[in-house]
Amino acid sequence: MDNSTIDYEALEKENRELVEAIQNGTGASEAEAELCNRNKGLIMQIVRNYVNISNHTLSGEDLESVGKIGLIRAAKKYDPSFGTKFSTYAVYWIRDSIVKEIYNAGFGIRLSNHQLERIFKVQSVVRKYDLEHLEGTEMVHAIMQDTGFSEEEVERCLRLSNIVLGTTSLNRKIGKDEDDASELGDLEMSQENVEDTVIEQELHQELYRSLNTLSDDERDTLVLRYGLYDGKQHTLKEIAGLYSVSIEAIRQREQRALKKLRQELN
Repeated sequence: MDNSTIDYEALEKENRELVEAIQNGTGASEAEAELCNRNKGLIMQIVRNYVNISNHTLSGEDLESVGKIGLIRAAKKYDPSFGTKFSTYAVYWIRDSIVKEIYNAGFGIRLSNHQLERIFKVQSVVRKYDLEHLEGTEMVHAIMQDTGFSEEEVERCLRLSNIVLGTTSLNRKIGKDEDDASELGDLEMSQENVEDTVIEQELHQELYRSLNTLSDDERDTLVLRYGLYDGKQHTLKEIAGLYSVSIEAIRQREQRALKKLRQELN
């Protein structure tokens, strides 16, 4: 169906009716099947972002099935008082299920604790000062000033952050001279970065293995806060709204999770 012909208000109303049936247990199996059918386009839109990721052998059909599990999980957790459309709320849980399945399927990679800490530091500075809009050396120098890292270290962290965590545009220029600046996408494919590619692969598995030692709420809070799955970072307020708890509760959960993660990595 052409998107221009979709009545999104009607779809949202139907979604909420099905969600209510699922939560009440009245014809839940039928409601779950219908919810998945009506939201297949949403699921497939997310699947397409992950189906061609290297190092996993899951098919589009595999990921679609996992995405349906995430959709049903969203239905069971959804509360209209969140003030968010169900489809918007469901996106996180669909993506969460898909990414977890991909990592459970296995990447032959390990994480450098030292490099992870530096990547988190760089990303926290980018988020704190809203540096994503900056280009080239302007962004690099702003991070250098706050972190004390060398230019080479910052560029390396940005590159790994993009490829491993998906947090920076592949088209961002990070070279010293704008005319000769390499794009992150170029660096990803460069022969000189074979060593980085190995490290990038090592980063993934250890990170997600460590995250799996946390509770679901702690892990999901860090995933949302730092954009670990899709690069989209959320504020404490946004996460609090998602869980319908106070901002302070999310702040404490984040600190508790980070403490556990550091202990696990050490």
